[in-house]
Amino acid sequence: MPDPFENRSVVKVDCPCCGTGLVVDAARGVVLESRQPVNVRKEASLSDAQQLLKEESSRIHEKFQQIVEADKGRGATMEKKFKDFLEKAKEEPTAKPLRDIDLD
Repeated sequence: MPDPFENRSVVKVDCPCCGTGLVVDAARGVVLESRQPVNVRKEASLSDAQQLLKEESSRIHEKFQQIVEADKGRGATMEKKFKDFLEKAKEEPTAKPLRDIDLD
């Protein structure tokens, strides 16, 4: 059987988002062939699941530790800013609030 893609300007493209493979006839602008991407999760075996869970667990733990460390530094910074604003507020006299009726 002759190859239907022979003697044509055919372009083979893989979608960067979903991985679907397309064979497009550039002259006519039609899709000649479409192949579904291989889903790694569907093809993973149960023996690989334990390893994948360990990797995912360690990644989540590392991310949590990064968040905890960032939060520790953030707390000290916020405490310092609060004290600075409190000192400034004590030094400045409190002004009487401006009301809409006072603007007339």
